[in-house]
Amino acid sequence: MDTEIVLNQTSAEREKPSKFSEPEKMVIRARRTAFVARFIVLRESKRTRAHRVIELLEWNDLTEVEALAATFRKAFEENGDNMVPVDRDIRRALAHSSRSLNHFIREYCTRATNNFIDALIDYERSNALLFGDDESPKPGGWRLPSELMKQREQAAL
Repeated sequence: MDTEIVLNQTSAEREKPSKFSEPEKMVIRARRTAFVARFIVLRESKRTRAHRVIELLEWNDLTEVEALAATFRKAFEENGDNMVPVDRDIRRALAHSSRSLNHFIREYCTRATNNFIDALIDYERSNALLFGDDESPKPGGWRLPSELMKQREQAAL
């Protein structure tokens, strides 16, 4: 599954003027950030090979949440996972991305990332703020961002 190509624009597409206004871009970034943050939490106690695919995903700044959700879902389908809990978690994360948006649009927009590794780093930072360094929840279904960055660097060589 070559998800980076699916989610990233080609260089020709990047050169075209955006069809979105700046407030619309903020909503796209904020919804995607809220979705990914909630999805990380919902899936953190589960282990599956689909997580390994998702952990290495990258996306464009204007990738919409529905496209990202579909890509996440496809990773689980291709892995042969039971789709009932996956669909439930995706549905909940999508609902969260709409529900909390009005109150936190600026916050989510400033935390917007273009890859899953940076989203995991943001998640760890949030946990440290909430729980303190000593009491942060231990990672479960996701690998540590430091491990993923090493893997990404080795793949680039």
